[in-house]
Parts: sequence; C-alpha cells; structure tokens
Amino acid sequence: MPKDKELTRLIPRIYKWNYENLALFIWVKAQMSLIRTITLDQAIQGYMKFTGITFEDWDLDSMKSTYTRLQNEFYDCMKNESAKENK
Repeated sequence: MPKDKELTRLIPRIYKWNYENLALFIWVKAQMSLIRTITLDQAIQGYMKFTGITFEDWDLDSMKSTYTRLQNEFYDCMKNESAKENK
C-alpha cells in the first residue's frame, strides 16, 4: 500500500477553514511567493481589489491576523506530520 504524502494528510484540516479565509491564505501565499518584494499589506490589498471586498466587509487588521493564524496552523500541522514520519 502506498504511503500517504504529507500534504494529503493536511487536507482534512484545511477543509475546516472557511472558504473566505482559505482564499485569502492562498492568494497571499501565492503573491508573496511570486513577487518576493511584496509586503503582507500589499498582498492583502491586492486580494481586496481582486475580490471587491471593502474595509467595511473585512478590515485590514482582521485580514492580517486571519492570514497569520492560518499560516501558523498550516506550519504547525506540517511540523507535526513531519515529526510523526521521523519516528
């Protein structure tokens, strides 16, 4: 039986995130990976412009904290899965 890949074990946890948070996370990660000089604020503002979200809908500080929380969850999960594989 083939061994599960690390990323496929993360999928059930990622499904628990709501689609707005997930879209923000993916957008910002992609922008920061493609454009190395872009800041978190610039990436979030690009997401807002692309999706039409206004500051009344979701303010910048909340978006930054949401992105940071999801990033920490993602890396924690990756770290835990990596530790399990090394045992």
